[in-house]
Amino acid sequence: MFFKTLPTDAVIGLWALFACTFTALTSEVAPVGILIDMARTFHIPEGQAGLAVSAFALMVAIGAVPLTIMTAHIDRKRLMLVSLSGYVLSNLVMAAAPTFLLLCVGRLVGGLAHALLMSIVSAYAARLVPQSMTGRAISFVYGGTSLGAILGVPGTAAVGHLAGWRVAMFIVTALALALTLCIAFFLPPVSSPPDIRTHLPGVASRRIMRIFLVVVAVDAVFFFAHNLLYTYVTPLLLDHGLTAGTLSIALLLTGAFSILGLWGAGQFVDRNPGTGLLGGGLAMLIGMGLMNGHILSGWAAVGAVGLWCIGYSAIIPFVMSGAIRARATRPDVAGAAINAASNVGILLGSAAGGQVLTHMGFGVLTPLAVAIALGGILLGFFNPAAFPHALSPAARDD
Repeated sequence: MFFKTLPTDAVIGLWALFACTFTALTSEVAPVGILIDMARTFHIPEGQAGLAVSAFALMVAIGAVPLTIMTAHIDRKRLMLVSLSGYVLSNLVMAAAPTFLLLCVGRLVGGLAHALLMSIVSAYAARLVPQSMTGRAISFVYGGTSLGAILGVPGTAAVGHLAGWRVAMFIVTALALALTLCIAFFLPPVSSPPDIRTHLPGVASRRIMRIFLVVVAVDAVFFFAHNLLYTYVTPLLLDHGLTAGTLSIALLLTGAFSILGLWGAGQFVDRNPGTGLLGGGLAMLIGMGLMNGHILSGWAAVGAVGLWCIGYSAIIPFVMSGAIRARATRPDVAGAAINAASNVGILLGSAAGGQVLTHMGFGVLTPLAVAIALGGILLGFFNPAAFPHALSPAARDD
């Protein structure tokens, strides 16, 4: 483990950032596990309930880059704490909302917090380690997102099934508050980035900007394909023969599989990013493809979703480290661009998926998601400058 070569402060910092991404992801995806229950409470279709995901993603897509630039002069640790406080407020409003409209307002607040935190967390991690370890540090920190997927979606689903979705959201609120306090004590500070005026994307060469934009586009395509279908994974699994009582266990297993994707990405991200991205994309493509029609049913379908989640989680470190490696702009602005692109994919995917599901069903939605994932694979594969099949030692340290 590369931790052995790092100073204690850096190790503590990486674990603290792991906790940050855990809080962020748990807050972001909680509605997926309780989507059906929310729809019943507010007497709306499941596709419309997916707007709780879309509202969150909308604010990230709009706010990630502007907020990161506007807050460039603010202490990074203080900014982390402000962002985490936003998650606490968002989850509290969602838990207590008397109407679906107010629930979506709470999700908008969470989206702003997410726009800021997830834009700076990768750059924060990069400042804690040598440049040759950037990819592995990002992979580890984003392991918090996998743990959030493991506990967030199935955890809220299980609590929602036993005690109601509002109780589940109050628990998520308390968790976010506790982790905010932990970050205040354990996250070591890092220096603020240099003057934004000398690091705007516009100063980069045309070739560098093209590489950077390809990475951003690959990210957006994969996130769109994933969220087109995964936002509605609970009704999808029910359609494949699972019972409501086993959903939380199924989601727990698929979330656990995501850790394998991040572990695998960590083996390739600083050496063979092109190969790793291709492998992650193919795993995602095959897993989604097996959910088309009724090729599989019951727990075999859960295994297919698990394979899909392995591939999806593996892709995240490749696009984040690729954006930073392109050096088109500052690391935190690069992170903001990836964050915005990810949430454009989440926003459009969850919204479009809801419409397709409502009017045409999974028979159209699943193959559509598969086709878009294939597009992401081809875009990454035919742009080796953005995702090199091998990185030289000089490129890793550059």
